Amino acid sequence: MKSFKKLRSVLSASLLIGELLILSPAFAEDAAPAAEASPPVAAAVATPEVQDDAVLMAVRTKLAAEPAANEERDRKDQTALVDFYAARHGEALWVTASGVKPEAKALAAEIANAWAYALDPARFKLPALNEGTLPATDTDSLAEAEIEYSKAALLYARDARGGRIPDPAEMLTTNLDRRPQWIEPKVVIEALAATHEPDAYLRSLEPQHPQFEKLRQIYLTMLPKDGKPGKLSPAAKRVRANMEMWRWMWPNMGDFYVLNNIPEFMQYVYKDGQIIRSEKIVAGLLDKQTTIFSRPLKYVVLRPAWRVPESIKVNELWPNLIRGGGMMRQYGLQIVTKDDKRVDYRSIDWATTDIRKYDVLQPPGPKSVLGHVKFSFPSQHTIYMHDTPDKWMFKPAQRTLSHGCLRVWKPMQLAELILKEDKGWDADKIAELDRSGPLNNEIPITKEIPIHLVYFTAWVGEDGKLKTFSDVYGHEKRVTQALDGQWEKINKGRDHLAPVEPSFNPSAVAARGQNMDGDYVPASKRKSANVGDMIGNALGLSY
Repeated sequence: MKSFKKLRSVLSASLLIGELLILSPAFAEDAAPAAEASPPVAAAVATPEVQDDAVLMAVRTKLAAEPAANEERDRKDQTALVDFYAARHGEALWVTASGVKPEAKALAAEIANAWAYALDPARFKLPALNEGTLPATDTDSLAEAEIEYSKAALLYARDARGGRIPDPAEMLTTNLDRRPQWIEPKVVIEALAATHEPDAYLRSLEPQHPQFEKLRQIYLTMLPKDGKPGKLSPAAKRVRANMEMWRWMWPNMGDFYVLNNIPEFMQYVYKDGQIIRSEKIVAGLLDKQTTIFSRPLKYVVLRPAWRVPESIKVNELWPNLIRGGGMMRQYGLQIVTKDDKRVDYRSIDWATTDIRKYDVLQPPGPKSVLGHVKFSFPSQHTIYMHDTPDKWMFKPAQRTLSHGCLRVWKPMQLAELILKEDKGWDADKIAELDRSGPLNNEIPITKEIPIHLVYFTAWVGEDGKLKTFSDVYGHEKRVTQALDGQWEKINKGRDHLAPVEPSFNPSAVAARGQNMDGDYVPASKRKSANVGDMIGNALGLSY
C-alpha cells in the first residue's frame, strides 16, 4: 500500500511538470527562443523580476509630475521620455546610483562640440560634473541629471535638423516654404538606448548632404584660432546661415533631380550625384519673389497655354481693360468664365466688374509668354519653370525679372533629359511633338523627379573654394537674425499667399480716359524699359 501511494505521488509530480512545460511561453507556437537555457521547472516555479534602479524609478516620478511644456515640440519630447522610461527596466540610460555612465560622458562631449556644426552649445542644459563625477549623489539629484541628459539629447536632435527655426514660413517669410527634417523623439531616444556610441549617433543626425560638410569645413576655418566658439565674423555667419538652410532640405534629394539656386540664377540637373546639365535661369522680381520650396515634377507641357495669375490679372490687366484692353489684342488673351465659357472682353463694363470673377487665358502660339514648354510641379505658390520668347533676359548678371516663375535657358534640352529619364523618349520624338503634337500637351511624369528651388548664397565648388552670391531676397539676412536671436529685427515682407486685392480705384482709372494702346511696351523696346513702369512690359515679364 505504501509502495502504491509512493508511485502515485511520483506520477502526479511528473504530470504536473509536464503541464508546466506545455504552458511555458518557451513552448508557445510563435514564441522567440529563450535567451539562456534553464531548467523549465525552475523557470516556472520562480522567475524573479528585474529590480529597477532607484534612479530609474525616481525619473519616472519626476517626468510624470512635470507640467506640460508650452511648445508643441517640447511636449512631444516629454511624452516620448515618459513612455520610454515607463517601458525601461533595470538601470536608467545615463545615470545610476553608482554615478555617470561612460555613454553619458560621450554624449555630453559631443553636445559640447556643437559649435563645430554651427550649433549653439549654450542651448543645451547638461549636468555639471566635478572631475567626471556628479557632485550630488542622492537619488533625487541623480534622477534630475538623467532627465537633463535625455532632454539635451532630444533638443540636439531637433537642432541638428533645423529646430532653431521650426517654421521658416511663419517666422521668417512666407516665401521660405521649408520644414525642418525632424526625427520623432521616440525614435531618437530608442536609438540612443540601443547604442554605446551616442556621440556618433548625434553626428549622424546632421545633414548628410556633401555640400553641408564642405560648408562645415570652411566654417571651421573661420572660427577663432583657439578652436573655441566666439564672436562670428560676417563671413562665418553667412556660411552658418547656409548650413542652417541645408537642415531644411529633403534628406534624399533624389536619384535624378533639378536644383534651381535662386541667388546664383543657375539651374543644375543631377543624376546619381553628378551634374549632367547647368544653365541660366531668370527668377522673380524683388517684390514678386520666386518662392523657395521643393515638389515632385508632375507634367512636362509642350505647346502650353497660359492661365494668367491672379496678381497680374487684378493689378495689371484689369486697369488695361478699363482703358480699352489693348493688352488683350497685343498678347492674344481670352476672357473665360469659371465654367470655361469664352466671353468677349469688349462686352463687359470693366469699371464696374470685378475681373476676379473670370479667368484670363493665352492660347499656345507664337505670342505665348511660356514659349514651347512648361514644367509643372503644383503647389500653393503657382510657380513653375518654362520657356520664354524674351531671350534678352538671360544677359544681366542679376536676373530678377519675372513675376515668380523660373524662365529656363535652352528649356527643350531640359525636356529631353527629363522625358528620356521618365519615358525613354529620344530628342526626335520630343521635337516632333513640339512641332505638330496636341496643343497644351500635358505629359505626365511617372518617376519621382524632385524640383528643388533653393536659396544658397554660399557654395563650395569642386575645387574646394567658396563661392558667394548676393542675398537678393534677404533670406540669408533673416536666417542670420533668427540664429542671433534678433527676431524683432526680421522683416517678413508681404504674405504672398494672401488674397489679391486691387491696388487701384477702377472708377478713377476709367476717368483718366480710354487709351487702348498706351499701356504696353513694344517688344523691340523692352530691353531698355524699366520693368516696373509699364503694365505691358510687366505682363511680358510674367509667369
